[in-house]
Amino acid sequence: MTSTTESTSITAGRPVYDSSGAALTHRVTVYLGGPDDGAELAMEYAATWPEAAAFAAAAVRAGLIVTVDGRIRPGLRRLPRNGLRH
Repeated sequence: MTSTTESTSITAGRPVYDSSGAALTHRVTVYLGGPDDGAELAMEYAATWPEAAAFAAAAVRAGLIVTVDGRIRPGLRRLPRNGLRH
C-alpha cells in the first residue's frame, strides 16, 4: 500500500480531487497488446479507488489487460466516466 502523500500527489504536493471531493489516488493503465509483449499502446488515467476498481473489473471481463497502482504523476488524464470508446 502506498502512503497517502505519495499516492495523491499530482500537482506540487497537493492532492487533486474530483468534482465530488474524492481524491484521485490511483493510476489505471490499459494495455493493448499486453504489458509483457511490448504493448503497442498503453493508456494511463487517474481515478479514485472505487472508479479504478469498477473499471478494472469491467475491463478484465471485456478481455482487456489492466493494471491499477498508486503511481499518480502530473499530466494524467481523468478516467472517462462512461468507459473507453473506440
